[in-house]
Amino acid sequence: MRISYSWLKERLELGLPPEELVRRLPSVGLEVASLERKGPAFSGVVTAEVLSVAKHPDADRLSLCQVTDGAQTYSVVCGAPNVAAGQKVPFARVGATLPGGKLSKAKIRGVESEGMICSAVELSLGTQASDIMVLDPATAVGVDAAELLGGGDVVLDIEVTPNRPDLLSHLGIARELSICFGLPLRKEVETTLQEDGELKPFPVEILSTGECPRYVGRLIEGVEVKDSPGWLKAKLEAVGLRPVNNVVDITNFILMDAGQPLHAFDADSIEGGRIIVRLAKPGESILALDGKRYPLSPEHLVIADASKPVAIAGVMGGQATSVTAKTKRLFLESAHFAPPGVRRASQALRLRSDSSFRFERGTDVSAAEWASHSAALLISRLCGKSVRVSPPLDVYPGRREPSPIRVAAARINAILGSDFPKADIEGVVERVCAKTSREGDCLVAVPPSWRCDLATPWDLAEEAARVLGYDRIPARVAPAALRPTEELRSHAVSRKSRSRMAALGFHECWSYDFLSVRQVSLLELPEAEQVALTNPLSEDWAVLRPSLAPGLLDAARRNNARAESVRLFEVGKVYRRAGAAVEERTRLAALLLGPMTPAHWRAPKETAGFFDAKAVMADLLSGVPGLRWTASGDGPGNGFAGDHLFLPSNRLFIQAPTGKLLATLGALHPRLARAWEMERQRPVLFEIDLDHLAGLSSPAPVFRAFSPFPSSWRDLSVVVRENVPYEEIEACIRSLRIGELDSVQLVDLYEGSGVPEGKRSLSLRLVFGRPDRTLTDAEVSSAVERILAELKNRFDAALRT
Repeated sequence: MRISYSWLKERLELGLPPEELVRRLPSVGLEVASLERKGPAFSGVVTAEVLSVAKHPDADRLSLCQVTDGAQTYSVVCGAPNVAAGQKVPFARVGATLPGGKLSKAKIRGVESEGMICSAVELSLGTQASDIMVLDPATAVGVDAAELLGGGDVVLDIEVTPNRPDLLSHLGIARELSICFGLPLRKEVETTLQEDGELKPFPVEILSTGECPRYVGRLIEGVEVKDSPGWLKAKLEAVGLRPVNNVVDITNFILMDAGQPLHAFDADSIEGGRIIVRLAKPGESILALDGKRYPLSPEHLVIADASKPVAIAGVMGGQATSVTAKTKRLFLESAHFAPPGVRRASQALRLRSDSSFRFERGTDVSAAEWASHSAALLISRLCGKSVRVSPPLDVYPGRREPSPIRVAAARINAILGSDFPKADIEGVVERVCAKTSREGDCLVAVPPSWRCDLATPWDLAEEAARVLGYDRIPARVAPAALRPTEELRSHAVSRKSRSRMAALGFHECWSYDFLSVRQVSLLELPEAEQVALTNPLSEDWAVLRPSLAPGLLDAARRNNARAESVRLFEVGKVYRRAGAAVEERTRLAALLLGPMTPAHWRAPKETAGFFDAKAVMADLLSGVPGLRWTASGDGPGNGFAGDHLFLPSNRLFIQAPTGKLLATLGALHPRLARAWEMERQRPVLFEIDLDHLAGLSSPAPVFRAFSPFPSSWRDLSVVVRENVPYEEIEACIRSLRIGELDSVQLVDLYEGSGVPEGKRSLSLRLVFGRPDRTLTDAEVSSAVERILAELKNRFDAALRT
């Protein structure tokens, strides 16, 4: 929020220099991002009043003016067409320094000029060169124009937290400084607005009171739309706004001064002469003030006339009813819109404005009528001499009153762990709140309407700490009994899995829990199982992720452009709808892409493949007995959104002893490889359900002494049908429970010449041994014969010769 120091001083009796103010603001929770000093481009210029204007005796386009600065009257030659008696203007006396140089006394067409009435261009405060700057009629004469017009201003950029929308204005900052530093606010100048009782505002109908609790409207006639006076332009430019015309600039001035957004419609462009606050109808759209057409949905609140939307409520007005140079009648809107609706429309349409920024955070519902009054008063003074203003039409069906907070000073000290004096705490509460009363030792405090963040004693305790000083709260070590906590098994599994993946050379990444609709559609997850957000931050974050794979693929695509080998993993939550409930599971997913090992002149370059990923997953699951590894085209497919990630011919499913799917693994499907631009090097991925893994019992490791006697081993090549998985062969051998058999290992696989079609040869290495003696050759041969007989019986396996 850009705050003009000189503007702030109009609201507050501020004696602190800008640098001291910047130093003290963080202590009360206001961080200053930057300080911009706008040095004046002129000096010796004061405010003055034009007493009279007469024609120049020798020039038709020049005027001879009498000007006073309160101390002296000057004769000045002026060429501006808009100069008139009674105006307050910036006046450069002889000797003044202007951006164009030093001013000296001069004769213009035979008449001596004792100074110059300045335009905005001559003071480097604007672009309007032909007209002089006309100041606020209430401006005192003899005041330094540099200070008044912002030429010597300081602009503070203050970071405002989302819970303090009341600070998004000069008045809000002034109130805060008044409370925190004990500085008095300047009293509002009482000015009566002359309202024309015969002029009736348009009728207003609110069809959605939840989205629009209050709407204040006025009809204003006899308006002249033109450039704003210099003082108004200077204020807006100081806070980063571009002046448009006097009407629009007045609404922006009220916005920045008091924090209440306003909108002015061209009343003659409103069909039917009435205003309807309603939700948009299907198929409606609006051409907004930024020149773009926006499609509307029934979730968007609009301001409509008898036939069409004329504004997106709280966000932006429509071009069809905008104020132009031809506008003579205005309908002035000052309303309160509920934050969720404005935020929903702003995000869906990707349309931001200063108004939506404030409505999204919450505005003061009680300020709507006051802001309308202030804007109408300025319009009557700055937009023509025959302006007529109607009384306000205030539609406020459900009047709201802040709830009182009952709290004692002792309670606040207990919350803060402080020992502030009771009088100090009660003084802060009384300054912060609109009304206070006493019930015994307690104060009953009613927060002001603009403090939507005050609702509980804890909120008032925070105010006391901010105002009285966090540094006054003593540091105490809280007594506590330290008890060791038992780590949840799910946390232990996640922690150990992370540690193991890092040890295997993988890098952990963190991605958002949200995916776009397009990404979810690529996973081919049924819509009934998707968890869509009702109010997404953006279209790219519209659905909760059902799999960790898209996040890994996004990261791999970025990293693959800069690194040849990519090893990534992530541990995070995935989400899936199961009927009316939403399942939330913790998964580990990993991705391998590129060479397995660094390039070496003696080693061939091998790309990470299916079995490399399987080895990593087998390492992670090595402590879990009874797993069933299934290489299947169909697969169980229950509970994993990754079923469509992989090639059907190149994927693996791991089932727990319970029969439930524990993990999946495979090479990325070509369709998804194209979507993620990875067709040249296709990655391999796997995903493990850590919640399910944590529920499986892992036997405690048992020490087995090494045998001092040599082992015996035999290599067998058996021919089996090609659809018999090796897992079943190993399980068959171990089912014989041969005590002397130490290990079974697949060392080779062969298909081709010498092996019948439809079959393949598996070379097995069987290792035998005993801890108490060396096995005889006959004992080993007997065990091998038992194994061959069982394989023959179960799989019709034959020994390859």
